[in-house]
Amino acid sequence: MSTDRWRDFDWMLFLTMGVLMAFGTISIWSAVGLPNPAQELFNDGTKHLLFGIIGLGIMFFFATVDYRYLEAVVWPLYAGGILLLLAVQTPLGVTVGGAQNWINVGFTLIQPSEFTKITTVLALASYCAGQGYEMRRLSNFVIAGLIVALPSGLILIGPDLGQTMVYIAIWFSSLMAMRTSKLWIWLTVIMMPLFGLFAWQFVLQEYQKTRLRVSFNPTIDELGAGYQIIQARTAIGAGGIFGEGIRGGTQSTLNLLGVAESDFIFAHASGMFGFVGMTGLIIAMVILIWRCLIVAEVARDQFGQMIAICAAGMFFFQATLNIGMNVGLMPVAGITLPFVSAGVSSLWTSMAFIGILQSIRMHHRKLGFQPLNS
Repeated sequence: MSTDRWRDFDWMLFLTMGVLMAFGTISIWSAVGLPNPAQELFNDGTKHLLFGIIGLGIMFFFATVDYRYLEAVVWPLYAGGILLLLAVQTPLGVTVGGAQNWINVGFTLIQPSEFTKITTVLALASYCAGQGYEMRRLSNFVIAGLIVALPSGLILIGPDLGQTMVYIAIWFSSLMAMRTSKLWIWLTVIMMPLFGLFAWQFVLQEYQKTRLRVSFNPTIDELGAGYQIIQARTAIGAGGIFGEGIRGGTQSTLNLLGVAESDFIFAHASGMFGFVGMTGLIIAMVILIWRCLIVAEVARDQFGQMIAICAAGMFFFQATLNIGMNVGLMPVAGITLPFVSAGVSSLWTSMAFIGILQSIRMHHRKLGFQPLNS
């Protein structure tokens, strides 16, 4: 790549990602304890830091490669992603938290449903760009839906409702960017409740139904499914304005808040940094999403533009759902906070997206942003 290209490297996007990762490393170390050579040196906090360093290599690899080369191999990549999701349903799959969505690779567990976000977004972007942003025909609408439905359906079998919702959010992001017939949009709006009823009756396990119930009233099962929500709210409230310091609040120090290093990292960090610190975190996340949209605005073609739009939608939905479930406004769905929560699959996937966005940014040619639905 020409050195001139690096002049267009989005340093604000990169530095915002770094701030979120640093925030996450400190919060995870606080949640699981600083590494102790006499006990466990390689804990989740250390892993997050080391995997983040490796992730920088992944990010710069994708930033260096012209993103347009990815379009030439998008369908083999998509097929490979589907095969990975199928492999999870074989004896290779590992069950964690009641969902068989993991594969043991020796040094860690990986979650294929994270990596297939990349292949699904690339396939969806390639198809939508090939249609010239037009999705007025039913066939186009259905094909775009199937591109997302196939991986999300396999993930739902896990069952993993949270990841399935992220894939649906990616699809909606693409619909908002396309010139979609209002008929198909209304059809989607009507079908979603029907899909929800079908999932409730035939797909969701009883523990998942209980999670949905207690999200609106955790006191109906204070010592069961509602316990985490109550402890998370308590941890957030205890943080006050400026927080209780690096050790966190009572919920964290007494291990009352479960999975504080991943799903409930926002609640744990709130106890540490308080309202001021968490406001800063949310601002950083907003800046990151804004920079994704800036990349979409300056992308040289519709393929790059759609990738950036879907990435922005994905980051927005994941952050909203994670923070929402921490404060008790959304059901507990096992969704990570991008760059902040522990989890190598989530971290590497997010950093790969940043790398692809940097490639789009460095190969940009100002064309103006495509209009939304007209």
